[in-house]
Amino acid sequence: MYFLVMAKDKPGALDQRLTHRQRHIDYWINQGETLKVAGAMLDGDGADAKPIGSSFLLEAADENTIRSLIAGDPFTTEGVFSQDIRIQPVRPAIGEWLPG
Repeated sequence: MYFLVMAKDKPGALDQRLTHRQRHIDYWINQGETLKVAGAMLDGDGADAKPIGSSFLLEAADENTIRSLIAGDPFTTEGVFSQDIRIQPVRPAIGEWLPG
């Protein structure tokens, strides 16, 4: 099953985000095939847009597994993410990475 996760940062967490960014990236790389795509949510679409959170498309057996993964993310443990974390089950249907 796939899950779309949107995790907003706490207000004023940009410096903290930048400090822990590499640990956050390494954590998700180490999750192997669970991670399908991830990236920063931005405050706009201009070249000067700043990150305001993270988004993920993850594959796991159930939502509890996703909650455990998010709980272990350095952005969670270091207090970058706010309590506003949305986890939505989804069924991808189209995309070049999906099996034919």
